[in-house]
This record gives sequence, C-alpha cells and structure tokens, in this order.
Amino acid sequence: GILYLVFLFNVSDTVHGCRGGQVFSREEHRVIGGAIERLGLQLLENLPIGPKQPNVILSPLSLAFALAQLTLGARNETEKLLLKSLHAHGVPCYHHILGSLVPHFSKTSLDVATRMYLRPGFDVKLSFVEDSLARYRSQPVPLVSVEEVNQWVENVTNGHIPNFLESIPHDVVLMLMNAVYFKGEWKTRFDPQVTSKGAFYLDSQNSVSVDMMKSVHYPLRLLDDPELEAQVASFPFKGNTSFLIVLPLPGKENVSSVLPKLNISDLYRRLPQEKTMQVNLPKVKLQYRQELQEALTSMGLGSLFSGPDLSGISDQPLRVTGVRHASTVELSEEGVEASATTVVTSMRSVSLFSVTSPFIFALVDDASLAPLFMGIVTNPAPDNDPMLNDGPLGNSTMSDQPTTDNQIRSDQIRSD
Repeated sequence: GILYLVFLFNVSDTVHGCRGGQVFSREEHRVIGGAIERLGLQLLENLPIGPKQPNVILSPLSLAFALAQLTLGARNETEKLLLKSLHAHGVPCYHHILGSLVPHFSKTSLDVATRMYLRPGFDVKLSFVEDSLARYRSQPVPLVSVEEVNQWVENVTNGHIPNFLESIPHDVVLMLMNAVYFKGEWKTRFDPQVTSKGAFYLDSQNSVSVDMMKSVHYPLRLLDDPELEAQVASFPFKGNTSFLIVLPLPGKENVSSVLPKLNISDLYRRLPQEKTMQVNLPKVKLQYRQELQEALTSMGLGSLFSGPDLSGISDQPLRVTGVRHASTVELSEEGVEASATTVVTSMRSVSLFSVTSPFIFALVDDASLAPLFMGIVTNPAPDNDPMLNDGPLGNSTMSDQPTTDNQIRSDQIRSD
C-alpha cells in the first residue's frame, strides 16, 4: 500500500525546552500514536463518501508531519488551533517525539519524506528552516517548476503517484510536501492460485464482483466486539506493522457510525492470541485524491486559509493555499514466504473471517500504534458494475460453528 500527502501553501515554529536526540519511551511514542489516530479519525468523519467517491484512504501520519511542520512557524491563535487539531495539547516535547518517529519508521516497510519548497527570493526566517530540519528532516528546496515537484513525488512514492499537481499557482511562495510510501508483505501470504471471484455486498440490495484472496488456514487475531457491533481482525505484516480491519456485522451499524467509537490502542489491548482460521479478503488497489481544505475547515482550521499568523516563517503575510492529498493502497497475495508445505484441512468447525461488506482499515505501527494509513472501503471494485444480490448477506458467521454447505458454496472454498 502507499500513501502520499502534500501540503501546498505559503508558510512555520519554535520549539521549547526539549533536547534533540533524546530517546523517548514506548509510552511516549504511544501517546503520539494516539494523537495521530484521533487526527485521522476526525478527518475520516469529515470526508465525503458516496457513489462517486466510495472509498477514502489517507495517511494520518503524513498529515501530522505536514501540519506539525507548519505549526513550527505558527504563532498565537494559529499555533493554538494547529496544536489542538494535532491533539498535541498537554503532550510535552510533541515535536521532538513526533520527529523521533522518522528514524524509527526507517526500520519498517515505510518511507517518510518531507520537503519544503520555497520560491527563490522569498525571505524565510532561518529559525524556521533550522527547526524544520532538526525536527522533521525537511530541507528547503527552491520551487522551480511543477515538473520538478511532480518528479520528486513520483520518485518518493516509487512511481505510484505520477502527475500529482497540474500546476502551481503563481502566488504560492512556500509548499510543504510530505510523502509516505508503504509496501507491506504479509507474514503469511495468500496463494494466488486460490484467489477467485466472489461477491462483495455494497448494501442489502447490491453487490459487486471482486477477486477474493482465500486461505483455509490463516493465523489471525480476531475479536468480536459487541460494543462496536463489529468484528476486529489484525493481520500481521513483516516489519513491525499490522493491518487492522473493523468489519461491522451485517444489518448492524454502518461504517460511519463505528468511526466515533474506534480506539486502536484499546482494540490492540483486547485482541486475543492468534488463531488459525478460514479467511476471505478482497484483493484491491485503491487510489484516492482529495483537496482537504473543506475537511480541515470543518475541524476548526478554516483560518489557515484566510488570515493565519505564520510570522514564525516570514514577516511577510502568508496563508495556506491548498492541501492536496493522494494515496494508493494495494492488498495482494504477496508475502515473501511461500510456504513449501500445503496444508490440507478438512472443513471441520473452523472460524471464518470473510470480508464481504464495507469495512474500516488501519495500517498500524506495532510499536507506537500510530496509524500510518486509515481508510474506509465501501466498494473495493468501483469500476465494476454493481449487481443485484441474489440472497441475504454472505458473511453471516464468524463463530466456531461448522461451516454449512451453503456457505462453502457461496464462498467457493474447496479443500481437496
């Protein structure tokens, strides 16, 4: 999966009483992880979902880096608003701890790159440049052309996000760019030969045909959560990350009503040990692009776009001219270990986790529990024509009941 976010604007902050190069504890990283999660959930609640845009994918981590760098140059009310939206109030050394995650992530399957573009000749305060570099490793670069910016984005996202900007408005003097690229590998891979067409139920009337990855013997941490009225599953990735899926039970809550109740660190605390079970998971490649100004405005950051105090960046008046976000997430069978032995199981009473209706996902860093990506998928195959359902929702069980013949047929699972 990959995700990429850009911040376009004319724009920075000072750091108090904390030392660079400090080593922070797992607890301190988890406090920041929780703040990043709340930022992500707030954005998801404020972004439109509908037939034209059925899925939302964003990187709360990427957005936190971009907004935090902006905060370094913000003063007075603007700084307060930004810290509030970042849930950074009451977090001592916020910038230092967040910045210390950059080298931490370099040990995972994640690349984080931050860059600040400046119009040549525009007078930026040295303290902002130094703070940005020290905290977020963001080196100012001359803003020369849209081609150069697009090339940089394409490079840091391994070619997944080409032609990011159509043009750069002539009055933009500063752009903050932040790119996050993730290519995860499942600890337990799916066998591509078992992938077959299956139905994904958009709602009680319509379904869409998707490629469904299947395994009759998959190690998974699975929680039935009565309060969320959802099943929560955690798939381990290599490199200390995991893929969390929250699947509302059929006929219960819809995805958007689950969002306000989500708490990732609480779910991770309650997830049981791994257990082997039968899994159906759609194979998807989802792409998302969105201007975030409206969502950020509804979160209380509207003044960034009208008359913010960014005097820590420059004495000339500045404002944010736009926040563009693009991301791509891919779920495929890949993992490095193809196990040499094929496990043959008879269809006895094995739990089933079948993702055949809208779900929320988070790609979580296991150490800080920060969500690197979060999203809502209501249609994993938006280019395919919906079909009318021929029966009730397919994913009716997640318990230890024996799988019925009917379910085996509907899920096209065979164990030979």
